[in-house]
Amino acid sequence: MNAPRSPILTLENAIAGCAFRIAPERNHELAEFRDSRHIKLSLVDERDFNIRVLLDKNEIIIGIAALEFLWASCHAHLVIYHEYGLAQQSDATTFDTGGSDRRLNAMKLLNWAGHNIQNSGKELWPADLPQPVRYPVPRSDIHAANELFLCAIAWIIHHELAHLRLNHQALSSPCTIVEEKDADLEATKWILDKCTDSKETRKRTYGIAAAILALQGFQNEDQFVSLKTHPSTFERIDYCLTAAHIDDDDEIYAFSAVTMQIQLAHRGIHKSHAGSSFRELYSEYLIEFSKASS
Repeated sequence: MNAPRSPILTLENAIAGCAFRIAPERNHELAEFRDSRHIKLSLVDERDFNIRVLLDKNEIIIGIAALEFLWASCHAHLVIYHEYGLAQQSDATTFDTGGSDRRLNAMKLLNWAGHNIQNSGKELWPADLPQPVRYPVPRSDIHAANELFLCAIAWIIHHELAHLRLNHQALSSPCTIVEEKDADLEATKWILDKCTDSKETRKRTYGIAAAILALQGFQNEDQFVSLKTHPSTFERIDYCLTAAHIDDDDEIYAFSAVTMQIQLAHRGIHKSHAGSSFRELYSEYLIEFSKASS
């Protein structure tokens, strides 16, 4: 059997089922909706972070390059967050994203994925850098990245499904920004509202944060915002995490704050904040992104 064009396609079956897997308590509802609307999911080879629903065809289109970028982003953000914590524990006064082989390779992969998605979208995954595998070593970076990636892409798919559930119109509608926010919140609530396990709720919320942080880290000017069709990414993560009703000192806020700090640094913006809670720290970096985007 020939190897898939991209290592991300070793997870193709998991991607196809992730919308069910992320909220199994709602599988019956989702299956009924899928079957009633004859919804299908298609993977395509194209550039840009272009994941969308064709409302007239009930078809969700996902670019392979977008999946590659999302996985690389999840992997890099997990690695950097973990290593940032280790640096703090050792009382380090500086943090270099290329300061260890683990960090360096994670950032190299993310840079490759960003370059690929902005160009042909069909470049070969670098053989010497981390990549997804179907059966990773438990508790390894690859295993953690796979799990976070599948939660993130599940939320994105539920965002597209929400457009159908909410009977939104074609994307040329003048109400698109409102509809996009509604789809974000509908996807977030679908995934979280009927979950009764606190650990599972946290994992799902990490996935929501990771999906939006990946969009925020996309280095091109956000094409959707520039076309006035989507809210800004820093707004999206704020209202989605608010809707998740997590505590002010939940580690998800710390993960988001560290990721945003690194993203800002790569844009040449070096700020250090010290909020009294993880949420305050996160909010301060949201303000920095708001300033950078204005």
